[in-house]
Amino acid sequence: MNYFLVFQNKSYKEERNGGYLWAPQKNNTGQTFHHWTDMKMIKKEDIVFNSYNGNLVSVLIAKENCTEHERPTGLDQLDLWEKDGWLVNAEYIDLKAPITYKDYMEDILKLQDNKYAPFNKSGRGNTGYLFRVSEELANFLFEIIERTNGVSRERFQIENNLKEEIIKQIENDLDSAIILDKTEKETIIKSRIGHSAFKKALLVIEKKCRICGVTDERFLVASHIKPWSESNNLERLDVNNGLLLCPNHDALFDKRYISFDETGQVMIKKSLDDTTKILLNINETMRIGMNERQQNYMKWHREKFLNK
Repeated sequence: MNYFLVFQNKSYKEERNGGYLWAPQKNNTGQTFHHWTDMKMIKKEDIVFNSYNGNLVSVLIAKENCTEHERPTGLDQLDLWEKDGWLVNAEYIDLKAPITYKDYMEDILKLQDNKYAPFNKSGRGNTGYLFRVSEELANFLFEIIERTNGVSRERFQIENNLKEEIIKQIENDLDSAIILDKTEKETIIKSRIGHSAFKKALLVIEKKCRICGVTDERFLVASHIKPWSESNNLERLDVNNGLLLCPNHDALFDKRYISFDETGQVMIKKSLDDTTKILLNINETMRIGMNERQQNYMKWHREKFLNK
């Protein structure tokens, strides 16, 4: 896997909306530069960190190898480059908390390669579009992302590795007799990809129902603490926003008949009678452990539980 950094100050919005990276092959005098031709080095599954106004705001995963492609229509209004160019279709994963490069520049300058580096010795971005990133610098940037956004490197890898497999499965599942327009189909696919990747990530950390201990994966549900419908893209795939639960306890938690206090002690709605609690295997002595980030999500859930 290769890593890159792209400066998108002029083209971020257009490229982000279109889901691609694009650079011209030559300028209007016939000159070319390494920060354009390096686009050809990008292969499927490579990772690109971006810079927009000095901030890392998105991590990109290449969907396919770089190809020759005319300037996308979304960039025509900028009218900054010749039409012949290089294009990479990419998945943009936006960070909840953008990272300012200059805050970490001392370490970045030590970790980047000397040749074709994204930043000069004074810490300013070099003039150009795409630059190579050393594995050491990539590891450092992933560490910052996890520390500031609570999203591990594994989350990017899991989404990347599973996406094609999941898309094929989803497309096979969709009944061909049902007419879906492109937007509807993309919405279904993105939702299913997210749920599948979330469960895979959660299973790496948890092996059983957090409440009752059921271990059979066929009967385990990756339950969001803060629901999918009310979470942003990062929260939807953040494993700290999840509990692995059996179907009974998932239903209770999802419908907010139970929640957990700051110590992890279960809280049960008074509307559940004793017989129901016995049949659903829930009682006031149950407790779970939570890390700090899970506590933050649980606070949200607990407030909704108390106000229900």
